[in-house]
Amino acid sequence: MKKKRLPVVFLLAAVAAVGIYAGMRYRREVYLPEQAMQADEAQLHMLIEEIRPELPETVQTAEQDLLAEARSGCADVVAWIQIPDTQIDYPVVQAEDNAFYLDHGPDRAENRLGTPFLDCRCLPDFSGFTSIVYGHHSTKKRMFTQICDFRNPQFFAQHRTGRLILGAEVRTVRFFAYLNVKSNAPVYHTVFLTEDEKKDYLAMLLSEALYKEDVQPETLADSHLLLLSTCSYEFDNARGVLAGVIGEPEVPQQ
Repeated sequence: MKKKRLPVVFLLAAVAAVGIYAGMRYRREVYLPEQAMQADEAQLHMLIEEIRPELPETVQTAEQDLLAEARSGCADVVAWIQIPDTQIDYPVVQAEDNAFYLDHGPDRAENRLGTPFLDCRCLPDFSGFTSIVYGHHSTKKRMFTQICDFRNPQFFAQHRTGRLILGAEVRTVRFFAYLNVKSNAPVYHTVFLTEDEKKDYLAMLLSEALYKEDVQPETLADSHLLLLSTCSYEFDNARGVLAGVIGEPEVPQQ
């Protein structure tokens, strides 16, 4: 009987060892990283507050660069994106590749939260047919996490517009579709040579959307599109993509 009990003892010891290991791994991979994320978030929040553009009560003309202070803190800042009543209110940077700002703040210092960044293939003034901005999906609604809230049609309906600050211009962004796609989906295409290619792209985007406005590809072919992208975890390499149209510059109020 004693011999038969030995395997049980060893089994219990193994289970205990696994439990201890799992606890240590959890502390290393979940608890401690969250503490580190909080530290990075505090550092990033402080920096963002320092460089956040102050919009006047009346929209200014090209005589005033609304991003001047932000650019003084980071020359790579090309825009500022805001979606009212969400936590999305961040500078947008652009580097020579799509890797650097995955783990660097707008001051180019290392930061696990990264910085929302414009695809390096896109024009820095957002004048191309598509402008794609990437941001991390993290805990506690950090960075672009709330992009995934647009999966909810009611949330989408209540947050139909955003604001894109470009130098001296403030432009309204009207969101018209939300998609769940793979990271290599054709929606991330950035080169269009003909009008037919644009219409084919728009037809694909609208067909892939979870929901969308009742619009036709022809009506959007002359638009400048803004795509906000983040990880969404429904399946391997899933991405949530919020698509919008960049409007004309807001007219100064008299």
